[in-house]
Amino acid sequence: MRRFMQNVFATATFAGLAACATPPGSIEAKAVTDGRFANLDCPLLITERDHRMTIRALLEDAQKERFRADLITGALTGMTQSMVLSPKAREEKIAEVKGEILALNREITAKNCQSRIAG
Repeated sequence: MRRFMQNVFATATFAGLAACATPPGSIEAKAVTDGRFANLDCPLLITERDHRMTIRALLEDAQKERFRADLITGALTGMTQSMVLSPKAREEKIAEVKGEILALNREITAKNCQSRIAG
């Protein structure tokens, strides 16, 4: 009977860990191809990029906390918050912000903003 309970606990733990939130570093950037940044000048491009980098950092910190909480509750109870409260909206927002940062960086490079502002 004890062996059976150990197997049940191990199975529940693995199932719980499978339903964890995605670590922020594993979330891929969502492609931004609509040209919404094409009309911005260099100072505004850099300001927008820096603003989105701050948002990304805040979202990633929250996602890391969710991931840690899922690991702990999954190991202890076999259930995770992500099994009940889907983290997909936050993960999609992180992917979107990452994509916006990449698009802004492309515009900054295309307009040669770094040398114009530094020089």
